[in-house]
Amino acid sequence: MMDTKNDKSQGYTAKEQELIRQLIQARLEQQSELSYENLDEYELPPRTQFSMLNKPAVTFKHRQMTFNMASIRLFDGVKYILPFTSVPKKRIAVVTCGEEESESVEWARKNKKGVWVNKTITSDEYVSKVFKFMNWDEKCRYKVMGRVSNSERGLVLVFDLSEAILFTTPEEYVDKKTGEVKKRQIKYYPDEYKERIGKTYRDYLARQQMSFFEPLGEYESDQSQEDAMLNGIGGDANE
Repeated sequence: MMDTKNDKSQGYTAKEQELIRQLIQARLEQQSELSYENLDEYELPPRTQFSMLNKPAVTFKHRQMTFNMASIRLFDGVKYILPFTSVPKKRIAVVTCGEEESESVEWARKNKKGVWVNKTITSDEYVSKVFKFMNWDEKCRYKVMGRVSNSERGLVLVFDLSEAILFTTPEEYVDKKTGEVKKRQIKYYPDEYKERIGKTYRDYLARQQMSFFEPLGEYESDQSQEDAMLNGIGGDANE
């Protein structure tokens, strides 16, 4: 018999699972079948439209990038990473590493209480290159959600830059109720979500199948990316 106290494989609580089993048993006793729902015409809203506090993400703004605390907690105790970057895929794959690796980047540090916290990474050259090949506005801020994937280097965090959320610079407006001048920030989602809920069910299934393993063959380290750009990929690095 299944242990209802510990089984949460479907995302339901033990009480909810028991109610579902009771419903199914009642249907069987009445010799009736559960209706079948075809999901082909359904769309799934992107996760960026819901709370993102507990999900890995990276934020880009002028000269800086910062991984959120959800990313740091996933690799608790890891101080250095390698931000492999794929210009063709428009992705960043974060690989954990030791300080001794020549291209390691510090993304976390211990605070005075001994707790690991995130660290703002400043790099005018690298971040400018990302803004350039993504054709982003340097006056705006971009937030990209991440996912855990497997790779030849073990578990990695993958960030699909094409799904970035754009945050405009704060603009002033007059509150109609109070007459006060306030500031607000507008965010924009990728064009593929305009006038629709999100990805189709089939697109979602295809993406899930592709997300289990991330081959790093098309990725470049910071130095190799700079060499590639000097050779014509992503534009002239000296512009």
